[in-house]
Amino acid sequence: MKEMKAFNDWCREMDEELVVSKVVVQSIDLFGPRIGFIKFKAEAKTKDGKAVPGIVFMRGGAVAMLIVITCKETKKQYSLLTVQPRVPVGRASLYELPAGMLDSSGDFVGVAAKELEEETGLKVQKKDLIDLTEKAFGGSCPGVYPSAGGCDEFLRIFLYRTKMEPEEISGLQDKCTGVLEEGEVIKLKVVPLDDLW
Repeated sequence: MKEMKAFNDWCREMDEELVVSKVVVQSIDLFGPRIGFIKFKAEAKTKDGKAVPGIVFMRGGAVAMLIVITCKETKKQYSLLTVQPRVPVGRASLYELPAGMLDSSGDFVGVAAKELEEETGLKVQKKDLIDLTEKAFGGSCPGVYPSAGGCDEFLRIFLYRTKMEPEEISGLQDKCTGVLEEGEVIKLKVVPLDDLW
């Protein structure tokens, strides 16, 4: 477990108001040679001795990208979503923002650019991504914690804006993408930005 960045970060950044006396590993899932997920139970108490829940599904940080496409001809704005099977939520076709797990480099912007290309085919420069998490929280927060009661995952959200011809936008609709070697089966959906929310 010592080679997993997320576990090392968890240990290093542990709040001094929490006392963890023991960690019992229940399972480890490998992604090739590296650890992808760990499930463990931590025996933890507050500094004043109150036991707190300590079941952890550890996967580390991730990035998500909101893509805003403006049609050059009509000026109408669209967003680009991925649709893919997601067994954990029991869906064969779940609509999502393009996203991906952070690697050991800790390079949020680099991972966001890589995931955008893998999942959508759009090649972007790091400088073209706007870190919405940084804009909202400054440097005080690594990201949004969607399920902190049981998972360490935090999500850093980026915005990518671009302009396209109508034909380019149409060419993205229902395009099949993803890294097949990683089991990704992704189809793209172009939706009017106004309908996204």
